[in-house]
Amino acid sequence: MSEYLLIEKKIRDMILYNNIMLRQFPKFEKFLLAAKIRDLGYDILELAVAANKRYIKKTSFSEFDVKHETLRQLINLSFELKYIDSQKHRVSQLNIDEVGRMLGAWMKANTG
Repeated sequence: MSEYLLIEKKIRDMILYNNIMLRQFPKFEKFLLAAKIRDLGYDILELAVAANKRYIKKTSFSEFDVKHETLRQLINLSFELKYIDSQKHRVSQLNIDEVGRMLGAWMKANTG
């Protein structure tokens, strides 16, 4: 199985976990912070597909990296606001870290 298929699977796993986690957010945040976290997950998946399809991947990788780090920061913010407990925060961050490591390896392999 090629690298991009593995990263797409890990991104889908991350999205599935985050969507379950977002169910416990307060009602007033479901359409704000929770929606942003959900959208970032989908954007990251879309960028992984785009990076795989494009000949010049640098722009996709750059955007992918920014969205990935934004997702990490929003999950941290959710924990600080006490919308998620430490266990959910830890698992979510582990998923995000794994995607980040795979992204870094993919970028390195495709940029020289």
